Amino acid sequence: MRKRIAPRIGIVRAGAITACMAAASPSWADPVASPTSSDLVPPAPAPPASAPPASTPPSVTRGTVGLAAAGVALAGAGTAAVFGALALQSKHDFQGNPTYASADKGNNDAAYADGAIALAVSAGITSLVLWLTRDAASVDPSPAASHPATVSTSLVLAPHGGGAGALVHF
Repeated sequence: MRKRIAPRIGIVRAGAITACMAAASPSWADPVASPTSSDLVPPAPAPPASAPPASTPPSVTRGTVGLAAAGVALAGAGTAAVFGALALQSKHDFQGNPTYASADKGNNDAAYADGAIALAVSAGITSLVLWLTRDAASVDPSPAASHPATVSTSLVLAPHGGGAGALVHF
């Protein structure tokens, strides 16, 4: 069985929040003191933080990140070449002396080469996109250059193969 409690006026304090509760009984009957106007006024808002000067260029630009991604792509291509050569050597060893150990070594080397190829391709595409979409303001115009560099790409699809090419004029 629940006991019914008569509502009262009082001050509920929770941290910095002060609220006044309305009640059916008069405030003079409440043993808690009624709130003063200073209790109900919220604190003044903090002054806005000063923004950094707009003239400072960003420390890292899309072009810089694009060049870093190109470095990762080159490292991935080098790693793929090394593990690809190891996989071919393991294949040659397996053909001369077929054992489970030489088959596992060849399969592992080929899997590492595949992973490195995937890394090189994804980092290369990322690098290309970041380099081509870099801000024009981040490129320093040189007085000797009379025309901007242009990039033209082409995709070749044939019944038994395909390829892609890029031509850069500068």
